[in-house]
Amino acid sequence: MARRAPNQIRSVVRDRRSAPPGRPAPAAGLGRQPVVGGVPVHPVARADQRRGLCRGPARRAGGFPRAIAADPGRGASCRTRRRRTLCDREPVYFPQVLTVISLPAAEDELTRLVEQHMDALGWTDNAGEVAAARRSNPAARAALEGWDDEAVLGRVRQLRLTGHQNVAKAPKVAEYDLLASGLAEVGSDAPDARLHARTLERTEWDGERARLAPIAAAVAVHRLREISCLYGFTRFEAAPTAIDGNLEELYLAVEGAALAAELDWLPAVEQLGEGLFLRFDVDRLKAWIAREEATRRLDALHDGYERWRAGQPYADKLQFPGLGYYAIHSFSHALMNEIALDCGYPASALKERIYALVDAEAERFGLLLYTASTGAQGTLGGLIAVLPRLGAIAERALDKLALCSGDPICAEHDPDAHADDRALSGAACHACLLVAETSCEARNLYLDRALVSATVSVTGAALFNGG
Repeated sequence: MARRAPNQIRSVVRDRRSAPPGRPAPAAGLGRQPVVGGVPVHPVARADQRRGLCRGPARRAGGFPRAIAADPGRGASCRTRRRRTLCDREPVYFPQVLTVISLPAAEDELTRLVEQHMDALGWTDNAGEVAAARRSNPAARAALEGWDDEAVLGRVRQLRLTGHQNVAKAPKVAEYDLLASGLAEVGSDAPDARLHARTLERTEWDGERARLAPIAAAVAVHRLREISCLYGFTRFEAAPTAIDGNLEELYLAVEGAALAAELDWLPAVEQLGEGLFLRFDVDRLKAWIAREEATRRLDALHDGYERWRAGQPYADKLQFPGLGYYAIHSFSHALMNEIALDCGYPASALKERIYALVDAEAERFGLLLYTASTGAQGTLGGLIAVLPRLGAIAERALDKLALCSGDPICAEHDPDAHADDRALSGAACHACLLVAETSCEARNLYLDRALVSATVSVTGAALFNGG
């Protein structure tokens, strides 16, 4: 007969002592496990039954009540089923962060000087007023010495117009319009510059490859500044992500909690870094989306999205990101993983910013890969150094997407067969496309490698097919 461990012996003795007369004691190891319908109830299920419903006051839209105990005088109780979670579990609180890239209005030396003294020159409307403002302000007079009043007035008017346009546009729209402007140089190459970028010739980034035809241009972003602002948080579940560049997330996350009852300021952090920007050919993307194979893939992804959207409390405010977003987002993850092997930065240090913006004015498709840090890590030049080899790196990334170690399960994933977050992605898993969530702007959602490269299940829906 097998010997029992000491803890099992103590359990049996305790159970035999607690068993009433005439009732057999439970078997060793089972304890006093209840039986429902002849089937023992698992301890986890038993705990689920004990939790019951919440007895606290009902949650308010826009935040959580301060009181925890029920107060009959304050209205109806919550009555939502309680959920189990660890006290020190990280995803208990999800931060709500808005991130933008600083855009300088100055494009040359005179514009930069005028921008520094706009407080003294902003009121001027003619050359005479500019001369008077320069005479009355010694700092402006010294900085603008040698420049004509008419030239200074022209820069003042330019800064007024540019500043107004940047405020009126959504952050992503303003960023795309500046980086994709085609200017040979954006910003200035100065130690205190907020942004310095240079548009490259196709030969400079190894882009003369037929497979990379959807990429219209590449921009080397030598210097950028990222501003991240924390404006709230949610509990247990993250708020829907804003993918169109607008501040829509602020209105979607009505279940979120504010940082304080009365907000006078919000915490923000400034990070400096570098990156590379890719502008996609709009005509090629539109022609690809119109293809029959891509349309079928769009229908499958849209059906899964609608199934997920039906279970969201604010479904009327959610919008399908579009096939262009899926393709660029998937290509971004593949390119980040491949660049990390070449540039020296870890993959978790890289970030993405997807531009798939379609409105009444224009269609914009682009991708910004960058690294930013509060220290000097973001200014080491690792991303800029890979640009001469970018074409070869991109093709290696596309080749690796053709086969995943999770195939055929990964390639045959059906979004419409799920109702949770898995319904938002096609062929994507940890072995092929998923990256660190700090690097992804959409929490590893809206991914499908079948839209980027041919897979074992879908062969004709890829954007980068070499045609």
